[in-house]
Amino acid sequence: MENNNINHKQSHSDVKYNTKNIQDSFEKCRTFFNTNATRSIEFRLKALNDLEKVIINKEKAIIDALYQDLHKSKAEAYMTEIASLLGEIRYMKKHIRKFAKPKRKLPALAQMPGSLKIVYEPYGVVLIMAPWNYPFLIALTPLVDAIAAGNCAIVKPSAYSPATSTIIKEVCEEAFPKEFVKVIEGGRKENSALLEMDFDYIFFTGSPDVGKVVMEAASKKLIPITLELGGKSPCIVDSTADIAKTAKRIVFGKLANSGQTCIAPDYLLVEKSIKDKLVSAILLELEKSLSLPDYFLDSFAKIITPKHFQRLQGLTAGEKLIYPEFISNWDEKYLAKREGIMLNESSQQIFPVLIEEPTWDSPIMTSEIFGPLLPIISWDDSYQMLNRFKTMEKPLALYIFSKNNDFIEKTLESISSGGACINDTLLHIASANTPFGGVGNSGLGNYHGKAGFYTFSHDRTVLRKWWQFDIAMRHHPYDEGTYNKIKRLLG
Repeated sequence: MENNNINHKQSHSDVKYNTKNIQDSFEKCRTFFNTNATRSIEFRLKALNDLEKVIINKEKAIIDALYQDLHKSKAEAYMTEIASLLGEIRYMKKHIRKFAKPKRKLPALAQMPGSLKIVYEPYGVVLIMAPWNYPFLIALTPLVDAIAAGNCAIVKPSAYSPATSTIIKEVCEEAFPKEFVKVIEGGRKENSALLEMDFDYIFFTGSPDVGKVVMEAASKKLIPITLELGGKSPCIVDSTADIAKTAKRIVFGKLANSGQTCIAPDYLLVEKSIKDKLVSAILLELEKSLSLPDYFLDSFAKIITPKHFQRLQGLTAGEKLIYPEFISNWDEKYLAKREGIMLNESSQQIFPVLIEEPTWDSPIMTSEIFGPLLPIISWDDSYQMLNRFKTMEKPLALYIFSKNNDFIEKTLESISSGGACINDTLLHIASANTPFGGVGNSGLGNYHGKAGFYTFSHDRTVLRKWWQFDIAMRHHPYDEGTYNKIKRLLG
């Protein structure tokens, strides 16, 4: 996942924090947590209710901020950011009492007589560092989980999405006491200062490179951490797949947020016998989706910054690009060709393009794309194709399109990934009933729903021994007879 929170230069000229300000905010959160107010389930429920109300009341302002930062249409902003967040809040409200209830366990023989249970207690003051690509959703979803678990939190939105960072701050200030949840805007200085604080937990979403920096800082203080990262998520299609539906669903996954999605299909591996048919079907879907130039300018997400825009242009040098024929008729006010890529420089929009048969060591195949560029590589030997993944980093998502159950199972066995989706894209993360997270280079830990509650909870074992009985042989002095009794009883 693209994220430059740590190394990004200051972008909020009107936001000035220093280490003392951040330390003061942290200490106020610590003091508030130590009052034990957040341990009350009623307090947590009120906080979630208040957050839900504020989000509903500020829907238009949130959508406007997302449009300003990323050019997301009203429908896309609501579907991918607001609706998902409201779903997480409502799920937590419904299940929080069940999740927080201590779990009774059967004591081991050595623990008898007594009672044994697991108590879920909050960590304390947590830091949530969010990215720019889904800036509202990914900042506040882990916050919902942290609140449900009883923590205080400091939220650090991305400096690349300043309008959304501001609305996140407004939402949190209206919904919560500032000593309970604090939003810190800014860039590199603020990130560095926050990582100096003695947080009880850090939740970071961003790129693997920046994740390593955050993990190193956390390790110095032995702070537990969750890393939600990214990587190159493959989309594998065999000859049994429904071509039309496969194309439609791949295009949905790649066009969302102009490809700036950590679980976007990064590249296609297509069985050679159906490659041409699939390419034609994808081009047809692009025509159905984006054939009107005014719609493209008004409703297709932009690339977040000029820096990212230029990076994407550089990935296609020397590659064969495939576009739908209709864009050749567009006026240059909509699209211009720059080094082969069709784009609009003033709006920072890139028209989706297929890259035919890049080599595995080409620039576009050696880094996460994070944009509307889709490489297509054909294969005719599934064993050789799957065997390649033994030496590759584990992706955040794996997509398989097939009607062959044996091929599906073999692919799932061969490729480890954070999550997997068969015959669709993106939607495997849509349920709060299942965890979302990466593995290896794509992340550490998970969240959403129940998994999010337990991510932000310390599961504490509590044994309560009875007074009535005691096992004499566990106490000194020990002799051969004691050894024999212990062996018979516990061996």
